[in-house]
Amino acid sequence: MLQASPQSPIMMSGVSFVVSRDVCRRRLSHSHEMEVQPEAVRDWSELPLDVLASVFTKLGAVDILMGAGLVCHSWLGAAKVPSLWRYVDMEHHDVLRGKKKKSHDVLCAMAKAAVDRSNGELEVFAGSEFVTDQLLNYIAERSPSLKSLSLDYCNVSNEAFTELIIKLPLLEELLISLCPFVDGDAYEVTSRACAQLKRLMLRQGSYGGTRDGALGIEMMHELRYLTLVGCNITTEELVAIIDGCPHMERLCVRDCCNIVVDGTLRAKCSRIKTLILPPLQHLQQLYSRYCFHPDDSLFTDKFDDWRSS
Repeated sequence: MLQASPQSPIMMSGVSFVVSRDVCRRRLSHSHEMEVQPEAVRDWSELPLDVLASVFTKLGAVDILMGAGLVCHSWLGAAKVPSLWRYVDMEHHDVLRGKKKKSHDVLCAMAKAAVDRSNGELEVFAGSEFVTDQLLNYIAERSPSLKSLSLDYCNVSNEAFTELIIKLPLLEELLISLCPFVDGDAYEVTSRACAQLKRLMLRQGSYGGTRDGALGIEMMHELRYLTLVGCNITTEELVAIIDGCPHMERLCVRDCCNIVVDGTLRAKCSRIKTLILPPLQHLQQLYSRYCFHPDDSLFTDKFDDWRSS
């Protein structure tokens, strides 16, 4: 049997050349390298401003302020587009707790920067324990378009809260959770100042103020969604709220010990699509043995849940 020779003859113009296979391989490899061009390196800083801003919408306010906006000059420019700052959530981020927690002064400064960049277009603001009276005043003076406000564990005064509320005529959603100094007439002021309010979530519990925070809710005639947790509200006051809010679609009442649930109250609530009330009176004692404290996972009604319903 004939075996292939490591060298093969090549005929060219009647002349025979002997070329080794290794040389052929090297020449083929070289020609292939010449054909394949290296991929061009992309300069992300040269992306159009509107494209960068569109990408930044996938980030939160804190991530833009502490990350993306610090990369380069063009990214900083994109990070200042006012439309990015319509939604500012500084209530759910690692910088508020744990090892990455920032001081209240730093968080307040970041919130003010976000308000400034919104250029009056801020529509949603959510803050927690770092929020101060000064920050509320800052928001009040610069955010006439605010539609949703969430304050969680904030030691702000009743006066600062009401001064903010009277400057928010477009407010549609209000969440007040464990803010011990916001109570009483604050909700009467809200009912007069915020005629378009549709969603109210009030959580007092053992952290609530000394005055009844439910007074005035019956005058919020456009209210659709109402959650009351740990409020010092009576059955008669709840009935007044139901009568005063004819558009109510969802009512959730938890850990309000002065409310007596019976057939009459449930009949009054029959037009409400989604109803969450304590058990009937004869079951309340049994229910209380197994009911979670309002500080734990039982309290889950956030505005995101309402929007998805």
